[in-house]
Amino acid sequence: MLRSTMLSKGVITGLLVLTSVGGANAALANEAAPISNAAVSHSSLALAHGVALQAGDQAHVMSDGMPIHINVVLKMRQQAELEQVAGLVRSRVRQPLTDRELAARYLPDHGDAMRVSNFLRAHGFSQIYVSKDNMIVSASGTAANVQSAFQTRLYSLHRGDKAGVANVDVVQIPSSLAGVISAVHGLRSFQERGVSGAKVATIIKGHSYGKDKGVPGAQSSAGTVACQECVHAPTDFPSLYGASNLAPANGQAVAVIGVGDQRNTTYLYQTWASAYGFNAIPLKVSYPTGYTAGDYEAQTEAVLDVDAVATMSGGLKEIDFYSAPSTDLGDELAAVTAAINDNRSTISLSYAATCDADIGQDLRRSWDQELSVAVAKGFTVFAITQDYGGKPGCSGGESSTGFPGSSPYVVSVGASTLYNSANSYSAYDHETLWQGSESGPAATEPRPHYQDAVASVVGAMRGTPDFVMDGDPNTGLWIIIGGYDSTGTYQTQWAVYGGTSLAAPLLAGTYARLLQSGIPPYFWQKTFYDIGEGQVKGIRGDCINCYNLLTGGSNGAYSVVPGKYNQASGWGSWNAGALATGMQFQR
Repeated sequence: MLRSTMLSKGVITGLLVLTSVGGANAALANEAAPISNAAVSHSSLALAHGVALQAGDQAHVMSDGMPIHINVVLKMRQQAELEQVAGLVRSRVRQPLTDRELAARYLPDHGDAMRVSNFLRAHGFSQIYVSKDNMIVSASGTAANVQSAFQTRLYSLHRGDKAGVANVDVVQIPSSLAGVISAVHGLRSFQERGVSGAKVATIIKGHSYGKDKGVPGAQSSAGTVACQECVHAPTDFPSLYGASNLAPANGQAVAVIGVGDQRNTTYLYQTWASAYGFNAIPLKVSYPTGYTAGDYEAQTEAVLDVDAVATMSGGLKEIDFYSAPSTDLGDELAAVTAAINDNRSTISLSYAATCDADIGQDLRRSWDQELSVAVAKGFTVFAITQDYGGKPGCSGGESSTGFPGSSPYVVSVGASTLYNSANSYSAYDHETLWQGSESGPAATEPRPHYQDAVASVVGAMRGTPDFVMDGDPNTGLWIIIGGYDSTGTYQTQWAVYGGTSLAAPLLAGTYARLLQSGIPPYFWQKTFYDIGEGQVKGIRGDCINCYNLLTGGSNGAYSVVPGKYNQASGWGSWNAGALATGMQFQR
């Protein structure tokens, strides 16, 4: 049924609901198509087509005053060459590039960034931020400012379980900026929005709440324990993953990427650390492109990430939290860019779009452009695959993995179910695949060379994940979460969380310990795969147990092949102490 007011051919006001692709509704949809692909003037360049409405969509054109946040990505110089250099760095053939080398040959010119900034300001945008590498110009404005600058109106669009902004018309830029601007993000957030990978436990095994104090019940370190599929305290994880025999990462810093107002994160983290007798790691929060005060929607994700990094690192020089103004993947990219520009060599990212097949190629290019800079600088980004299992309902069923976890420039992280031994919560027994862990081939990213040894498994496309760590919420981590009640009083409580959002920061914290042990901060993907191949084939005696190869499990699309690399769980999880030794031999 069509509920709208048709003012003239192709012009729609009110709420548009398409429930059929046949008959009159199809004709009306076709009438709207010329708007979405309007002719571009000779003085402008088209960057993206308008979004064509589909059956079942609910859409209305946004009013002029509706707020919009955009990220304009500039073109890099010699992009293909930089990608080749990044490949040499991650294969350890050459040293990472310095900031000066990057700026001299590859990064956009500051003058061009200022031209884009001035263009946006002239069309009414404000709160304009230019990234240190001149790669991204972020700005806040309104739907009217967008139409003035980019010649497109905006829908507020609901499509299935996705909702957000969609550009009605072709996105245009002046021809004078055609050699400068690569993409404009924020104009189709309905399909380019990241989602937190944090999941709350439904079963609490092996522990009891101390209801009088609000603290988890004590656990024994020896003797018979209450369960093997247990929730875990932070004191368990370093032992379970072989990191406790490595020195704490006191000289390292880890960057965590989050969203929204983080004014309560430090308090929650310090309260949690105090409950376990830890010295709190300094937590530095920054907002590279602004934020909305009182936006606490992503607070629990932030606390989970920080607690997990602290858990596995054993201590850090600092945790640097970069908070984006929204979960739009353009905003997330700007936050990651800030961390890279600040030379944070270890970065944890727990937001992803669940179906990388549904991500536009311009957004893929923007992420790969910035992530290739990270690799060329020798930095490592740990990114989740997401939590919707092997069949999350992607368009056309093309892919079941998350983005940007599908990028060849990240360590892609899925999730496992971790079992401790019957004698100790902190003694490792085995792992299986958590059924919610996404995996599978990337939709458009070809298989990178470091996966050539497993080409028979992954095929022609980049396979994900590379690794898993514990992420089953029911074997997850105790954290403290908080929120304001109806009286405005801030309340805290204990909870157990998992998801791929637990797995990625656990791996990032472990990696910080590896760096502290003397491993240089390179992008070690090729080494990771060499070690795995050697372990499975039994050809490298220095690393026969670097990885905990999973024993079973399925996400509905892919199943674990015990003892081997597989599309469900990659190489499994890390045995950190053995891996540190093995990586030293790879130098």
